Amino acid sequence: MKNFLAIDLELNNNEENNLTERKIIQVGIAIGNIHQKQSEYYLAKWYIDPHEPIYPYITNLTGITDEDIATSAVSHQQIANEISDLIEQYECFVNPITWGGGDVVELKNEFSDRHVEFKKFGRREIDVKTLNTFLMIAQNKSTTSSLKSAMGKFKMQFQGTPHRADVDASNTLALFFGLVRRQSKLEDFIENVRLV
Repeated sequence: MKNFLAIDLELNNNEENNLTERKIIQVGIAIGNIHQKQSEYYLAKWYIDPHEPIYPYITNLTGITDEDIATSAVSHQQIANEISDLIEQYECFVNPITWGGGDVVELKNEFSDRHVEFKKFGRREIDVKTLNTFLMIAQNKSTTSSLKSAMGKFKMQFQGTPHRADVDASNTLALFFGLVRRQSKLEDFIENVRLV
């Protein structure tokens, strides 16, 4: 069964959310397939030094501190190498899964700015938030939702503490598989109706 990789970033930002450049401070991934339980996904996370203090707002939101960065940050090159190796090891689908889109572009831009070669990920990402918005429009429901609330709408339980990159990636992947299973049931139903 094909494995998929979900990716999530935590960014340094002020409470007003008005910075023109928000630097990545944590990268998280989850790798798994539709037949696995969420607890069976492979998870990994890396800290990145933004070369600036972590805003107190972000520490409160994510739990990431200046000390975490000082003691655990790794280079962009190490992250690129390890993600590349994991994609090959698990033979992941070419397009990563995200919640809200943009994380792949931001990560690749930071890699590029630092002359880090990274030849993984297709030119697109599968944005689960856009899929959720489409389904909410189709059901005439509110399109405003967090990852946690979107999972709740589909009777799925968010696992772990939000705003940790690896945890958010894991839940994004779980919601993606939940939506794929839902669509598969609908497709089977449509096919059975055609046969009647």
